[in-house]
Amino acid sequence: MDLRHTPAALTISRLVPRVAAVLATLLLLATAAPLAQRGGYPPEEFGARRQRLAAGLGRAGDDGMIVLFGATADATGSRFRQDNDFYYLTGSEDLDGVAVIDVPSGDTRIFLPRRSAVQVRYEGANWLDEADGTRRHGVTDILPLSSLHEFLSRRHAAGTTRLWLRLSEPDTVDRSREETAMAEARRRSHPFAQHPSEQTFRIAALREQFPYFELRDVTPGLDRLRLIKTAREIETLRRNGRISAEAIARAIGASTPGAYEYEIEAEATYWLVRHGAQGPAYAAIVGSGANGNEWHYRDNGRRTAAGDLVVMDYAGSLDYLTVDITRTWPVSGRFSERQARAYACVLEAQQALIAAMRPGVTREVLQERAEQVYQRHGFDPRYAYVGHYVGMAVHDVGDWNAPLEAGMVLAIEPMIDLPEEQLHIRVEDTVLVTATGAEVLTAAVPKAVQPLLALVGSRQP
Repeated sequence: MDLRHTPAALTISRLVPRVAAVLATLLLLATAAPLAQRGGYPPEEFGARRQRLAAGLGRAGDDGMIVLFGATADATGSRFRQDNDFYYLTGSEDLDGVAVIDVPSGDTRIFLPRRSAVQVRYEGANWLDEADGTRRHGVTDILPLSSLHEFLSRRHAAGTTRLWLRLSEPDTVDRSREETAMAEARRRSHPFAQHPSEQTFRIAALREQFPYFELRDVTPGLDRLRLIKTAREIETLRRNGRISAEAIARAIGASTPGAYEYEIEAEATYWLVRHGAQGPAYAAIVGSGANGNEWHYRDNGRRTAAGDLVVMDYAGSLDYLTVDITRTWPVSGRFSERQARAYACVLEAQQALIAAMRPGVTREVLQERAEQVYQRHGFDPRYAYVGHYVGMAVHDVGDWNAPLEAGMVLAIEPMIDLPEEQLHIRVEDTVLVTATGAEVLTAAVPKAVQPLLALVGSRQP
C-alpha cells in the first residue's frame, strides 16, 4: 500500500502553510525543556582561563602579578551579577573580592573581607567561611582582604616589579567597555558629578600607594582570551540561544492588534525565566509603530494597532553569557508591499552575511557582501550593518580589525530605518564561527516570511 495516499497522509498534505508552521513551532517548544536549564562551570574552566592569560603574558617575556577587582555592590533592583572580568577568571560571586594572579605561573590568591554574622545572613556566605573554598574554586589560597597591602609589599621586596591591571572601564551585561567609558564621560560633564569612577579610583590608589610598581594594561590580553569561546561556553551559548529564540517565538505568537508592548515583552520574559535564564541580557525593546524607529526604545507602554510593525530586540543572560536577537513582524499578520520589499532586502542581506562567515574572512568582506544586496534591492547600503561581538556582554570585547576565527560569536543585524515612513526592519541572530563556516545559535525563531507570518497571533491566551 502506498502510504502517501492514506487518509492521514492526504490530510497532512492539505494543511495550510500557516497551520503547518504553527505545529512545527509548538513541537519545537514542547521538546525544548531538557536543553533549557542552567549548567554553570566547573573550577577547572576558570583555572584554565587563568593559566592561558598568565602564560600568554609570560611568553611575551613579561612577569609580575595580575590584580583584578570584583564588584563592591549589588545593582539595585536586579539579581547580582559579578564584574565580568573578575568572574571570567575566578568564578567568584562574592562582593569586594580582589584576585592576584602570578605571571606566568597562574597561581591565584583571592582576597575577601571577613564578614559579620549579620552580613553573612543578609548577603550570603563567602569563601572565608568555607573550609574547602580553595579546593572548590581551584585557587592557591583565600586570604583576608586586610592582608592585601602587606602581600603586595612583600612580593615587591621579593623582586616583583610589575602589576597588570585593567586600565580601562569594565564592560557590563548590556554595555561595552567603550559604552561604559562614554557614560562616565557624560556623567563627569555635570559640575556636581566630578567624582572618578570606581575603576579610575582604584588605578589612582594603586599608583599612589605602590609607586614602585610598574602598572601595565592586562585588558588586551584578557579581551583576546574572552573573544574565542571555550567548548563549555559554546555549550552554554547554544542553550541560551535556544531559550531566547523560543522566547521571541512565544512573543510573536501572542501578538495581535490591541496588545500592549509590555504584554509582548512579558510573554518572552516568562519563557526566559521559566527555562533558567538569570535575567535579560538587556532591557527588552518592543517598539510598535513609530517606536520601532527608536533603536533603543525601552518604555514598551504603547498599545499596538492594526497595520503596525513590531520590532522586538530581546534575549537572555544565562550563566554569564548573552545572546542577541531581533525580529520584525506586522502585528496584523500581513506586510504591506513596501514593508515586504524592505524585509526581503534585510533578510537576504543577513543570509548573505552568514553564508560568507568562516575563519579568515574580514569585516570589510562581510560589509561588501551586505551592501551589494542593498544596492540590488534599491535601498541605502549604509544600513547594511554587520553587527558586533557577543559573549559576557551583549556588546562584547574584541578587535574588529581581526579576521574571523573559529570560536568567535557575533550578532549579525542588517536593518533598514526610515522614520519618515515609520518603517524599521531589522533581522538579528547570534552566530558562532566554526572551523568550516557558521552556526546560527538563535535559529529556533522563524525569520523566513511564510513561517514568521504564520506564527503571528497564533497562540491564543
